[in-house]
Amino acid sequence: MLTYSAICKRAFIVYPIELCLGIALAWCMGEYRLEIQRQRYYFLNSKNFVNEVFAYNGNLVWTLLFVSMAYVQIDTKCRNYAILPQYQRNVPNYQIKGLLKQYVSKFILKNVVLMVIFCFIDGIFILTGGSCLRAANTYSAEKCRASGGQWVGGFDISGHFCFLVNISMILWLELSQYWKYVEQEAVMVPNSRLIKASLIMTVSVLAIWIAMLMITSIYYHTVLEKVLGCLMGYTCVIVMYWLIPRSSFCNKLFYC
Repeated sequence: MLTYSAICKRAFIVYPIELCLGIALAWCMGEYRLEIQRQRYYFLNSKNFVNEVFAYNGNLVWTLLFVSMAYVQIDTKCRNYAILPQYQRNVPNYQIKGLLKQYVSKFILKNVVLMVIFCFIDGIFILTGGSCLRAANTYSAEKCRASGGQWVGGFDISGHFCFLVNISMILWLELSQYWKYVEQEAVMVPNSRLIKASLIMTVSVLAIWIAMLMITSIYYHTVLEKVLGCLMGYTCVIVMYWLIPRSSFCNKLFYC
């Protein structure tokens, strides 16, 4: 029987599956029909309000959810220690400091890794002949969009896939770690509206991002651009949850 933690940990398979499904559907429908549907249906347009809120402002949405997950984990673990005898209650202070350091480090690492990734993506785009219409001296897709320009030409690795998979996987693994702690320590899930709301909001936004990526996988980018974007979407979690924890020096530097 799969536990909540196991389900969250296996979420990484969702994105390659929907990518393959989207590519297959796009091939079956043909470019002509895809173009007609892009023009006809509001939610297939990249400027729809869902895309504006959850993709173009995705960093803000992710930050709010990440902070809420940090609160959930710290609160749950401290509540667990609160049932200890009085003489053992110096443990939570150590726990809080360690967890705060870990979450601050993860927040910084996520932003640094994404900055490097998107510098690479923008560099490839420009080197292959891409440019920003209306702002010729702009070398960043984000700045191009902010200035009202259009990012055209060149090999455009799917930033949508890369960005949304990266931030989604971080939240999936935070959910997995939370449920793993609850299950292993046999901790009662706190009867707190704030904690329940945080968990529900996180899962709901993750579902919205999955739906958005399904649209991207069908209606936007070439196959190779989407595949590379999806693969690069696992960079943050590989660095933050696999490489750093396996290095005693890096683990102590960032997380302990």
